[in-house]
Amino acid sequence: MKQKSYNRRVLTIVFVIFSVGIASSLSLLGGVGIEVVSESLLPIVPLVIVLPALNSLVGDYATLIAAHAGNPSEQKRSKLELIMAMLPSIGVNCVFIVSMGLLLALQQDYQVSLIFALKYTVFVILSILLVISAMFGLTLLLNGLLKKNKLNPDDVLIPIVTTISDIFMLGLIAIAAVIYF
Repeated sequence: MKQKSYNRRVLTIVFVIFSVGIASSLSLLGGVGIEVVSESLLPIVPLVIVLPALNSLVGDYATLIAAHAGNPSEQKRSKLELIMAMLPSIGVNCVFIVSMGLLLALQQDYQVSLIFALKYTVFVILSILLVISAMFGLTLLLNGLLKKNKLNPDDVLIPIVTTISDIFMLGLIAIAAVIYF
C-alpha cells in the first residue's frame, strides 16, 4: 500500500517536472515568431512596448482561471460568476494598457496616427479577450482531462495555461506585425 502511494507521488513529481519543462520550452516558439517578423516590428514599436504587460496580463488571468478550476471551494461558483467577476478588471486593464502604450510611444517620438491608434486599440482589446477566452476553454478541457486521469490540476494546470497564453499573445503580435499594421 505504501509502495503504491510512493509510486504515485514519484509519478506526479515526474509529470510536474516534465510538463513545466515542456511548457517553458514551448515559450521559445513565441520568440521564433517574433524573430520571423523582426523587420516588420519597427512600425509597431508601440505594440512591442506593451508586449510584457500584455503577456503578464493574459498570464495573470490564465492563472486566475486555472486556480478557479483547480480549487474545489472555488468550483462552487459558476463559470458565469467567474467571468462576471473578471470583466470589470479586464476593462480597466485594457484601457490602462492602451493608454500607457500610446503615451509611451508619443513620449518616445514614434509616429502615432489616428488610424494606427484605432488599430492598436482594437488589436489590444480583441487579443486580450481572445486569449482569455481561449484560456478559459483550455483550462476547462485540461482540468477535466487531469481529473479523469486522477492527477491534481494544481500541479500542472497553471504552468501549462500561462505558458500557452504567452505563446498565443506572442503569436498574435507576430500576426499583427505581418497583417494588421
